[in-house]
Amino acid sequence: MKVLYVTHGADMMGANKSLLDLIMGLQAYDVESVLLIPEDGELSEYLTKKGIPYIKAFYYNWAFTKYISKGYWLNNIRQKQNQTHLKAIAEKVRDLNFDLIYSNSSIIGIGAQLADYLTIPHIWRIREFGEKDYGVSFWGGRQMFNKWANKSAAITTISKAIEKETLTEVSAPKYVIFDGIINRKELDSIRPNSCHDKDPFVFLIIGLIHPTKRQLVALRAFHKVHMKNPNTKLLIVGKGRRLYTKKIKNYIKKNGLENAANFVGYTKEPYKYHEQADCVLMCSKSEGMGRVTIEGMIFGNPVIGFNGGATPELVQHNKNGLIYSKGEDELAECMLSLVSDRKKAAEYGRVGRKEAEKYLIEYSSLKEYQLFQEILKKKTAN
Repeated sequence: MKVLYVTHGADMMGANKSLLDLIMGLQAYDVESVLLIPEDGELSEYLTKKGIPYIKAFYYNWAFTKYISKGYWLNNIRQKQNQTHLKAIAEKVRDLNFDLIYSNSSIIGIGAQLADYLTIPHIWRIREFGEKDYGVSFWGGRQMFNKWANKSAAITTISKAIEKETLTEVSAPKYVIFDGIINRKELDSIRPNSCHDKDPFVFLIIGLIHPTKRQLVALRAFHKVHMKNPNTKLLIVGKGRRLYTKKIKNYIKKNGLENAANFVGYTKEPYKYHEQADCVLMCSKSEGMGRVTIEGMIFGNPVIGFNGGATPELVQHNKNGLIYSKGEDELAECMLSLVSDRKKAAEYGRVGRKEAEKYLIEYSSLKEYQLFQEILKKKTAN
């Protein structure tokens, strides 16, 4: 079985990390995997290092942040240019005899178009709400996405929330398959943070720096916590929007939090910070799944999450963490409750570590492989 995976960029953020985990997991089933990437970057460096084959051929995404992105204003022109790119890509891959084409995000349409052009079954992995989580606008609107989604052999989503929110008008077969985050061997090798009785008590918010991820809400809540309990610390890890990053740094400086709130920036080693943490914050209103939520659980850290998106699918209130529904005041109360009750924090972390076993790469890879087989069986029957 030979599969072409279409990526939406050349970074090593969550979506591409999850795709690479899937590809590694599928090696157990002798699936030959090749990636299609639009440009060189961290991803191509990683693929070269690991000996994973890829094809580089430029193409544009078809969804961009509404109004403020240059791509949004140029989208009509770019999609016309994509038709030329599509034909060039088709010539590159036509004779490589791929059995399936797999698009790794809803913000790329060219995978679906390529599959249709070459009459190869298409699987679409939907990882984002789109408008709600990243404020993106699709070329041709949701109607255009639905049109191409309905041509797919299957649509998979990373959470029930995404399926419910984004696929109501899609009739193609739909499946919820959570991302695999870690393999069994690696999970067993990680010693969880079994007790949270040290000082300072460290909160961690990690991932894309973006207004919809609400790092500023976490920072303002932490400010309230720190005023009541100085033996607390906040780590902000990630990269993203420059203006939003500047706002975060300015807040830290303006309020004299330089020794308590540490803006780390981007890291290639997220586990390093999970090891230091006592609690993970997930403040996004519309998180598609929450890779960092599960990573926190892997390290035995309780998670405080906002009651929106897929976060309530992962975090059960008063079991493996806490759920809040309002703003920074309620979040601060949740944070203080764990600082003041370390045994409760440790118990939530213990339950979370057990829950993390649901997100093994072996499980998700098997489900994806079974879906691949089912699609190819239908194709053969027809």
